[in-house]
Amino acid sequence: MLLLRSSCSRTLPGLLATGLAALSAALAIPAEGTQDTTGSVEALVAEALEKSPALAVALAELSAARERIAPAGTLPDPRLALSYENDGPAISLGVEPMTRLSLMAEQAIPWPGKLRGATKLAGADADVVETRLARVRLSVEAAVRKAATRLLEARALQAVTRVQGETWERIEAVARNRYAAGLGSQQDVLRAQAERTRLLQQARRDETAGRVAMAELRRLLQREPEEPVSLTGKLSDAFPVVPDASAERARAVEASPELALVKMVATRESLAIDLAKRDRSPDLVASAGYMNRGSLPLMWAVGLGVSVPLFSSRRQEPRVREAEARLAAAKAAESDVTSLLLARTEERLALLDQLAEETRLDRESLLVQDRLAVEAALASYATGAVPFVTVLEAISTEFSDRRTALARLAAFRTVQADLFELSLEGAVAMTPSATSASPVATSAGGGM
Repeated sequence: MLLLRSSCSRTLPGLLATGLAALSAALAIPAEGTQDTTGSVEALVAEALEKSPALAVALAELSAARERIAPAGTLPDPRLALSYENDGPAISLGVEPMTRLSLMAEQAIPWPGKLRGATKLAGADADVVETRLARVRLSVEAAVRKAATRLLEARALQAVTRVQGETWERIEAVARNRYAAGLGSQQDVLRAQAERTRLLQQARRDETAGRVAMAELRRLLQREPEEPVSLTGKLSDAFPVVPDASAERARAVEASPELALVKMVATRESLAIDLAKRDRSPDLVASAGYMNRGSLPLMWAVGLGVSVPLFSSRRQEPRVREAEARLAAAKAAESDVTSLLLARTEERLALLDQLAEETRLDRESLLVQDRLAVEAALASYATGAVPFVTVLEAISTEFSDRRTALARLAAFRTVQADLFELSLEGAVAMTPSATSASPVATSAGGGM
């Protein structure tokens, strides 16, 4: 129970001012230029990359693809044949000149350039797999950063809810005293109690959001369900700074795994066309043989054969046309991916601009104006010019805007992660229409 040292009208503003001061200290948005000190996020990213099963799968696939390079450029296995030819009904080795025991060896020799082309094609296949590896790395890192952001946001919102709960508790105590003294109504007490009940629900939502984010981090880090995850820093450690647009566009074109993939596929298909055209040429077959005729003089033979591409129009030519069609598709895909990538980059840069500007307005104007509105409401209530509900509404608006400001900071970090990830999916952020409807942006006491 609060002790009233002076008039109730003076006690209420003092208590509320104390709560607001504590809230401001807990949720202060830093001045522009403050450096981010959340270094442990980088450690979590490194750990996730080291333990990621998806990355291990991609690395194994790359290793398998590289193992196919050497066989592609190796000659086919030679063939050995042992045969016996007998002249006459009885065994006549060494007696009849046509009877002989032969050992023959054959070696297929692809036309010059075919093995080299096959080696280059297998190498290009490995390069295609390697570009997918870059996508896995970027996706894992972005997932860790987003999960860490959600966890920091949940912690910050829990702090807001705790401070707001303390404020409502003090307001309820003052309302009770004013009601007991005949200066207030029972409705003031009931309204304060309702706000505290809403806060219990909000506290549970904030707690659940933190648990969900922690579970996602544990999954990414391959940790047990109850194993702790250390994440230092706060959501408001750094003021949002939008990166240079031209630099980001250049980085997107240079570092995009999808764009690198379609370019590598185009290179691969060009090599496939070259190899398919070389398949029109005949392959050679070298042979050598030794023939034992017993007591008669030995015989030997050497030969050089050639395959005849008699069915080239039905075997080799369709392969050339197939590779040419794949190359055309890859070049068309490159143009499509480039335009989509640049559009997604512009979209994210626009969202970052929006969120940075809104955060600046939060810091420089909105939150300050909210505080002044609370002070004005308190002064008017002290003189009896406005009802008690006006004070409650002003305070609820203050806390609601504080929660929205934290949501904007979290959205900025999320879009930053999307920008770094270079994903071709549409950006998801706190747009103006979504802000007012977002559960994160609405306080337990808002909407009055």
